[in-house]
Amino acid sequence: MVNEQQTQMLTALAQGLSMPPRTPILRTPKDYGLDFEEISFTTGDGVTINGWFIPADSDKIIISNHFSPGNRYGFAGHMEGLGFAGGFEVNFLPRYKALHDAGYNVLAYDLRSHGESGDSESKISGVGYYEWQEVLASIEFAKSKIESAEIGLSSMCMGANATLNAMDKQPDAFADIKCLLCIAPLKGQTTIERQAGQMGIGEADAIEAFEPIYNGITGLTVADHNIVPKFKNLTIPTFFFQVRDDANSRWTDVQEMYDLAPVEDKKILYMEGTPLRFKGYNYFSENPEEMVEWFDAHMK
Repeated sequence: MVNEQQTQMLTALAQGLSMPPRTPILRTPKDYGLDFEEISFTTGDGVTINGWFIPADSDKIIISNHFSPGNRYGFAGHMEGLGFAGGFEVNFLPRYKALHDAGYNVLAYDLRSHGESGDSESKISGVGYYEWQEVLASIEFAKSKIESAEIGLSSMCMGANATLNAMDKQPDAFADIKCLLCIAPLKGQTTIERQAGQMGIGEADAIEAFEPIYNGITGLTVADHNIVPKFKNLTIPTFFFQVRDDANSRWTDVQEMYDLAPVEDKKILYMEGTPLRFKGYNYFSENPEEMVEWFDAHMK
């Protein structure tokens, strides 16, 4: 059983997941000496998606999405009111620069209801459930931007779940995608259980109490966010990454995803020494070598 205060906390959690705050875009590629274009494209359900295109002298392009409540820049977690995930900035720009310097064009975009992208009619973020449409639209945009483009994907958390949902719904769209960097994919039930545990709510009670609140806001269920079985549909070489001691997830979920993936060309890397999930989002900005090596090996 949960008490009234815990119900209020679970309601705030459901609202935060489905209607996240739009956080500011503090930096642009120009701050790192990179030329770029402001671009936009439209999803199949009519949502306008905004982003950056960072050109390089090649036909190789990496498409990058993000976690919630971040955006194409990262997350201004060092600003007042946004310190709930550790109090530090997540900055993707060094990662983009490393890719650009290695010869890759970069397409980075804001998922719906994040950054400067539009909302769907419902104004709800699906934490990957609806955002598969952005993934497909971004691939089409990249192909229109660079004829005969070689495409790799860098998909993160909500964006990783969106990518697997897209692959589940339209596998043919990934037939010529070279590879995937899959950063911190998320099993929805685990997130609810872990965050509820931090509120003093037992795991069994958490799902039972959270489900009707979340369903009332979104029409979705916790089971709708079980991305794990969809990794059986993975068709491209994939590099998995996860914070081992992530306080909001379980590394065993990601290990199960890795084990289920039927592709032979796969690897997994665990970040050690921190419980902070958002530290993992900075990992390849601070340590780009393995990322570049992965893409180089698959996009020759």
